[in-house]
Amino acid sequence: MLRQIKYLAPRYDLTVIGFGEAHPSWHEFPNLTWLPVTPSEERLRSKMGGVIYPLLGRLVSRAYDTWFWRKPHRRQALDLALTHRCDAYHANDWDTLPIAGEAAAQYGVPLIFDAHEYAPLEFGNRWLWRFLYRPAIVATIRKYATRVVVSTTVSQPIADRYAREFGLSMITVLNAPEYQPVPTHDLDPDHIGVIHHGSAIRSRRLERMIEVIACCDRRYTLHFMLTPNQPDYLIYLQAFAEQMAPGRVIFHDPVRPEQVVQEIAQYDIGFYLLEPDNYNNASALPNKLFDFIAAGLAVCVGPSPEMARLVREHGCGVVAPTFAPAKVSAMLNALSPTDICAMKQGSLRARETLNAQVEMDKIVKSYARLLSETSQ
Repeated sequence: MLRQIKYLAPRYDLTVIGFGEAHPSWHEFPNLTWLPVTPSEERLRSKMGGVIYPLLGRLVSRAYDTWFWRKPHRRQALDLALTHRCDAYHANDWDTLPIAGEAAAQYGVPLIFDAHEYAPLEFGNRWLWRFLYRPAIVATIRKYATRVVVSTTVSQPIADRYAREFGLSMITVLNAPEYQPVPTHDLDPDHIGVIHHGSAIRSRRLERMIEVIACCDRRYTLHFMLTPNQPDYLIYLQAFAEQMAPGRVIFHDPVRPEQVVQEIAQYDIGFYLLEPDNYNNASALPNKLFDFIAAGLAVCVGPSPEMARLVREHGCGVVAPTFAPAKVSAMLNALSPTDICAMKQGSLRARETLNAQVEMDKIVKSYARLLSETSQ
């Protein structure tokens, strides 16, 4: 979303609705208006409604609408969207689609939908979530899909599935950072830095990477740069690292998103093991993968289908045969300095096309075409 705003703001008057404060960089755009909404408090009655209305929706479809709009911040966002009339409304993921959709319908203007992932299977590995909320999300998307004139998502399999199940013709826009010069360094064959950055979330099983480095040659050191989304889990990871690989796993403070590429460029290998335990993980092309490439790092991933395909296609890394730590470490141990340098060169070539300038151009051209058509 931040990249979309950055590329659209110089060309259009933007009104952005969301939580918290405006992003510090937005002061550069005098034609950008920030409208904050207040997050809704979770009360017992609200939590009960979050279960009752999805159940009722199986019998009476209108209950799904009640389920969605029961949160005050969504109604507040709709009021703001209606008060500030626009020439197009852009929904940032499925849970803003009804807000943008109702405003677009009110004024008879285009509706744009940006799907971060395949929303009906966001937590597809949790049976209770699938039973309660998947039908509600499907009904919500289906209700507004016919009004959508431009839609985007992050990988081709997700785009194909939205097309099959909702009739949405989606543009794939990769979550890649800006192309930028990065500092380079010679590879020290005796001290190879492996980096993983992201969120400390228990379901991501980051301890697997610690187990890998514990089995690796001592030339490898693992560096974590994690946001403390779950502070207790971060504490657990630090203790686990000290137990499994003392002195070989180093934790660093996180930096702002726009600083990530420059920060990680000092390492040699970008590392991510994302087990495809649900549809979205199997189809994922996460931003950290493109950060690794932008920083000129060799890439090490598990056999997650879409990440594996991209890494092999660009010759910028290695794909482990399984997610078992012993197999991953054996693959890393087999790499020579020449292998790692060749993969780093692969990333430097790949970033020429896998970057925000190329990907955001798809968004800019879509808006230019859409708004020129509606003005005629």
